[in-house]
Amino acid sequence: MTEREIKPHVDADRRSEPFGPPVKACAPAWSARQTRAMDGPTMLRGMVACCLAQILPNAAAIAHGSRDPEHVHQLRVGLRRLRSIARGMQPFATCLPSGWEPAIMPVFDALGDARDKHVQSTVLAPRLRKAGAPLADLGGPSEEEAKTQQHLVGGDVFQGMLQRLMSCCEATGDATDRGDKGAGLDHLTRRLAKLTRQVTGHARRFDELPLAQQHQVRKRLKRLRYLAEFAAPAFDRDDVDAWRARVSAAQDDLGEHIDLALASRRFAALAATQPGAGFAAGWLRAKAEASTRAARKSLRRLGDVRNFW
Repeated sequence: MTEREIKPHVDADRRSEPFGPPVKACAPAWSARQTRAMDGPTMLRGMVACCLAQILPNAAAIAHGSRDPEHVHQLRVGLRRLRSIARGMQPFATCLPSGWEPAIMPVFDALGDARDKHVQSTVLAPRLRKAGAPLADLGGPSEEEAKTQQHLVGGDVFQGMLQRLMSCCEATGDATDRGDKGAGLDHLTRRLAKLTRQVTGHARRFDELPLAQQHQVRKRLKRLRYLAEFAAPAFDRDDVDAWRARVSAAQDDLGEHIDLALASRRFAALAATQPGAGFAAGWLRAKAEASTRAARKSLRRLGDVRNFW
């Protein structure tokens, strides 16, 4: 579900765990001058380093046995950011180690399954029961699934690739005076403009799109937000904040809609074998019909705000 509305309950007392707290995404540490000066490969390596600052501590906690769902969530966000920047900065991605994405995808997918089940059990199930759905208990990830997740995160393939990505970042030195000075930001802003056109171009008829296309709009909106964070230091802070507020609102509304629509489909598939699933599917479908209108309005408002770059 959405980061704004959906905040699953966490039973574990983190103070008693032998793990650090979940680490969220951090803003890039470079200045406006540095942002404008970087060539493409230098900027991409800096972006990767920023993603790793979120990925590594959350991965370490899970590999050492953490069952905190927020570690799961933040690791998956970090991996999604990594994939987004590699795609957004694709012309410069030859500096990344070969095979990096296939190495992380089993972990990314397993974390997604765990997150979906946690949200289903802690957020969706209580809302459905409150609406009167006679549901069976919807448990979160099983202990076996948690152990599989721990094995994947702590395994040689994933950990080895994290080490290779770290080495890629550490080997850069100060390259702001080499290559095409400013090429990183030039490419990044062109990519932001293209993603913005793709996202807002669907605003007027978003509620008429098939769910697969609506989901694609959501994915592009996420990439737009992640990439924009790395361009932001070069521009006026007030303009950035105004733009970011519209993007965050749109992302929340699209996330709410897509999650409701997908959940409706999942429960519809269970209706033949699980009592109450048909009721749940209908309730979720009605909520999704309302949420698609909210998503359309948010996209239109995003189209009205001035781009900061």
